Amino acid sequence: MKLIDDHNFYPTPQHLIEKMFIGCNKDKINSVLEPSAGKGNIVDYLKNDFLRYQHRNDIDCIEIEPTLRDILKGKDYRVVHDDFLTYRTQKQYDIVIMNPPFDQGDRHLLKALQMQENGGAVICLLNAETLKNPYSNTRKELVSELKRLNAEIEYIKNGFKDAERKTNVEVALIRVAIPEKTFDSDIFENMQKAMEFDEVEVSEQQEYALISADFTEFLKQLIHQYHIEVSAGIKLIREYYAMSPYILNSMILPEEKERDYRSPILELKVRDGHNYDLINDFVKSVRGKYWTYLFKNKSFMGKLTTNLQNYYYNRIAEMSEYEFSIYNILTIKEDIERSICKGVEETILELFDEFSRKHHWNDERSDNVHYYNGWKTNKAHKINSKIIIPFYAFSSYGTGMETYRAIQKMHDMTKVFDYLDMGQTTYHYDVGNVIDNHFRMLITKNIPLKYFDVTFFKKGTCHIKFKNAELLEKFNLYGSQKKGWLPPSYGRKSYGDMTAEEQEVVKEFSGSVENYNHILMNQDYYLVNEQKLLIE
Repeated sequence: MKLIDDHNFYPTPQHLIEKMFIGCNKDKINSVLEPSAGKGNIVDYLKNDFLRYQHRNDIDCIEIEPTLRDILKGKDYRVVHDDFLTYRTQKQYDIVIMNPPFDQGDRHLLKALQMQENGGAVICLLNAETLKNPYSNTRKELVSELKRLNAEIEYIKNGFKDAERKTNVEVALIRVAIPEKTFDSDIFENMQKAMEFDEVEVSEQQEYALISADFTEFLKQLIHQYHIEVSAGIKLIREYYAMSPYILNSMILPEEKERDYRSPILELKVRDGHNYDLINDFVKSVRGKYWTYLFKNKSFMGKLTTNLQNYYYNRIAEMSEYEFSIYNILTIKEDIERSICKGVEETILELFDEFSRKHHWNDERSDNVHYYNGWKTNKAHKINSKIIIPFYAFSSYGTGMETYRAIQKMHDMTKVFDYLDMGQTTYHYDVGNVIDNHFRMLITKNIPLKYFDVTFFKKGTCHIKFKNAELLEKFNLYGSQKKGWLPPSYGRKSYGDMTAEEQEVVKEFSGSVENYNHILMNQDYYLVNEQKLLIE
């Protein structure tokens, strides 16, 4: 199966890209959208040539082909959506520059013109036949719109003759400059219109990817609220611009008009923004707020350990460049799942090592493990049901940072066993509240948590007693298999079919043939597949 639709993929050649930018004033270009970015030819020219010495390179890319999106991301370009025709944003672009799929050029160009209706430029390479043979209603509408907007159209023959993908198709180079619309002051009407949004559409495939119907509905409402907030803020900014000429900071004589440097008495600015582009600064700030809220949501981030949660939370500034949409939420969700898959093995093994690595030099912790003769080694061990780890939970009962450290430690340990448990223990246990409440009552012994009881001692140790023997066995089995201490056939081959050497290791690890047979009959539970750990 082809990953790229050859029928539509015609990378823009360099000489046409340079021609597209003739007459553009780079000093007035702050924000750019390339809605059919391909492998990045136009963006390459923008960043490396046309806008090379500009301080602001705010360029968004859209590309429908996954392979091409990967190429764009590999160049560190900002890919904000997949299908331009479904892209919904209130960000304002100074210019939309595009070489859309030839067979959908009419729809893509109409969408770009609609996006720029409040002011901005559109530059588009189009199959000339789209304009010369307007047989469909969409083409007729496009021809009418271009005429209404006084578009400049230049027909170019053999433009792709020597291109990377050659074609003899005649193309039309279209330039449209839409004047910035002036907005009258009408706050009440504008605020009323701000509430009029269509319901967010979520496809069946997206609903499946989001897993929970309730969470899907939550996201739809959240995105709906986001658009209302952005719309209301933009209307406020435009109202400010409309009123600014009437609230200047000084009067001026007629002969001084050529030296008019007045500014409004009232100042409108975005907190923590650059404030050279109020609307886009405002949109970014609102996006950041909603991404922050989502990244704090336990339904979305609950499977992550503290380190991974902090990693994504620190990406808020980056995510404010991306539309708060179902597409981008799903993109982040996939990234999170990849991070979990990659980190699950490392996280579990780190805890397995932590429970055992210090026992050899400390008498108190020497009972954390018991040994068995492992596969090809005599250094194998299992974690016991009661262990002691070095941990300073507090300097005085129930105070500050020490309590926080204890909560985070127990939270991450609980997360490991949540991974392994795979939803078998369904009830929710708020580790933070349980520990905090016990510490406030000066109780530090036998604190009941989800998978273990824990006791903290001032001398700097933490005693852990596991509640679920089967889950502990699964933990030991996972660690031992990853360490290579068990035969590869463990849990997959009957005891009777094993070699004598395999039987000896299996019996010593499991304790008895009966215990091994129990694991063999329940291998779906005991043998861990990291991908399955993502299932709710």
